[in-house]
Amino acid sequence: MISLSNLHHVSVDKPPQIGGSFIDEISLIHLPALPHPWPADTVDRVRRFDGLCELAWLRIVGPAEIEAVASIVTIYTAMSDDRASIVQTP
Repeated sequence: MISLSNLHHVSVDKPPQIGGSFIDEISLIHLPALPHPWPADTVDRVRRFDGLCELAWLRIVGPAEIEAVASIVTIYTAMSDDRASIVQTP
């Protein structure tokens, strides 16, 4: 699970007819604070200014495209089936 906090930009581009929900691509790109450059694709998403903290740009692409730019990203991972099958007692 990916959790985003302190959002600076969110967009959802959803075609009118989606037959299913699947993901073709997920990317999470670091956007450093000034004076370090950002990728050219970020120009229209967030206005840069002195004092803006470093950010993360999340893109999820499938039949719909979701983009979000946030200053806090938390990623939770699920326990594998192998680890979950082992019962641990204190």
